[in-house]
Amino acid sequence: MFHALESLAMIAMASASVPLAQTAPTLCKTDETSVFYGQVRDDFGLDVAVCFSGDKNDHTVTVRWEGEGGGAAVSCRSSECDGHIEYSRYTSPHLTILQLAWRKDGSIQRVYQTLERAGPGEVATHTTSHSWESAGAASSDVTTYKVVSDGEPLQLMRLEGVVPTREWATPLLSKALQ
Repeated sequence: MFHALESLAMIAMASASVPLAQTAPTLCKTDETSVFYGQVRDDFGLDVAVCFSGDKNDHTVTVRWEGEGGGAAVSCRSSECDGHIEYSRYTSPHLTILQLAWRKDGSIQRVYQTLERAGPGEVATHTTSHSWESAGAASSDVTTYKVVSDGEPLQLMRLEGVVPTREWATPLLSKALQ
């Protein structure tokens, strides 16, 4: 019984929206809550951060990225993110996949986080990856890169309740490239 309560407490703490400590790397501004920060292992030194600000009923969600060619950001009020920033979750007994996608200047970027366990008693593994789809690029031209993050697995789940959660079977930003 004690282990079950301990596990529930750890899950609750992991899903809480807590700003990163001042010493933790982030691209978020001081008045924003950091949801996710990671370094993409590509050739451009790309860093990506997901942040939100505002009160519970009126959040602004911002995705920032910086790399070798400079940086950019996309923001939206949580009620107006459709077509700009979209989020989905797939969950099964041994696999959870989170996807965040955003569009800027005709390009679409995605961050995926997975938590997978082969079976009962097995240790869960987690991965985070990033892809960038340029406007007009064929899907076969999209490369996915590993992302290194010091945060706990499934950090993007903090967006639930802030950004609408799409059904996994519905492609994110499917109307964005039309």
